[in-house]
Amino acid sequence: MKTLAIIPARGGSKRLKKKNLRPLGGTPLVQHTLDAVAKSGCVDRAILSSDDSEILALADQYPTIDPIPRPADLSGDTVTALELVNNIVSDSTIQEEYDVIALLLPTAPFRKPEHIIEGFKLLTEEVDGVVSLTSYEFPPQLSVVIEDDLVKSVFDDCPLITGNTRSQDQSPIYRPNGAFYIQWMKKFLNNRNFWKGKVRGYVMERLDSVDIDTEMDLAYAEFLLTNRS
Repeated sequence: MKTLAIIPARGGSKRLKKKNLRPLGGTPLVQHTLDAVAKSGCVDRAILSSDDSEILALADQYPTIDPIPRPADLSGDTVTALELVNNIVSDSTIQEEYDVIALLLPTAPFRKPEHIIEGFKLLTEEVDGVVSLTSYEFPPQLSVVIEDDLVKSVFDDCPLITGNTRSQDQSPIYRPNGAFYIQWMKKFLNNRNFWKGKVRGYVMERLDSVDIDTEMDLAYAEFLLTNRS
């Protein structure tokens, strides 16, 4: 089984400038992902895709990670990671050489090699893929919106209406955390999406699922890194 991983790391970011190069624990943000991928031993080849030469240079430290300059038409703010993956796997050589495709976002720096290893163990012939998840901090069942200046519950059977508002009574609901998305190559070529088909969820702790998009996120991650023990 040969695996290709894709790590998308643009040089630009509106909410947090030069996000992927910002230091976390003295190490560039994207390098936490490069380290985890390299140490996991699960990936035969990883593509670090970026429009920034400084980011691409980080791949020189890893024999299994190839720095691939990203074309301008795939470097804009509106381009999704999924579009990038679909563009890369459109190469017939890649389709034939690799059995598994994986996407790992550099905004999830606390993903560990063991998380990746355990995720790959869940990829069996019975499923199309595996995605990493974490639970919401506050029960989404208690969500409300404001319409015409009035509060309205999101769900028809909202516990706020029924009166069962104890958070511990609500069923867990999960969200993607960006640590990894894994799928059989043949399945991905059919699905063109990591969420289609039979997909298993790998649940990670919220403290391992910090997502870096803003200055506050980065400060929180730095706090956690300093005080993890």
